[in-house]
Amino acid sequence: MVADDVRDENEERTIDLMIEQSEIIEQVDLVYKKLRGLGKKWNRFRGNTICNILVHYLEKHLPNDVKLVKLAWVDGCPTEFDILAVDKDAMPIDFTDAYPKKQVRLLMEIKSSGVYYQREDIKNKMSEMFEKWKVETGKPVVYLTTWEAKAHIKEVQDAIGNDTAFALRVEGEDMISGIFGEWERFLDRVGSLLSSPSA
Repeated sequence: MVADDVRDENEERTIDLMIEQSEIIEQVDLVYKKLRGLGKKWNRFRGNTICNILVHYLEKHLPNDVKLVKLAWVDGCPTEFDILAVDKDAMPIDFTDAYPKKQVRLLMEIKSSGVYYQREDIKNKMSEMFEKWKVETGKPVVYLTTWEAKAHIKEVQDAIGNDTAFALRVEGEDMISGIFGEWERFLDRVGSLLSSPSA
């Protein structure tokens, strides 16, 4: 009986998170439609808006002692990160948007339409970049894209690991609901990293 209850709860959670994933995809599609044909000058705005969408949904699943900050730095690292998970009471260093390393828990690289590297360059460039960030910050990193080219998904996963790379949709796959369970898989990984003592 207990096992049945647990299975029912897990199935209900999976369904709820697939609904969330579909809502995220729908919101992202609305952003793309609104900005279609306006040119590359709108790319940063689009990316920022998509980060806002992801933060909105992700915040519902965070532990109480964590908050998300967008477009921020980790002290000692020159890279601007799309999203940082930081301690709830974290404050940036005076006059900056850089957070002390001890207050940062997790780095998130977000893409609205995957990587732009040539296919043969993806593995080296991404693995080098993610390793550099880990060394400079001492923090784990995850990659989430709302869409990835079918020709690139394997290279991305090979470059940084299947437990680091997440794609809600892949070119040619079901573009309405996305990859089954990918948002849930992402949330589970984020939860695991945030509960880890090294985060």
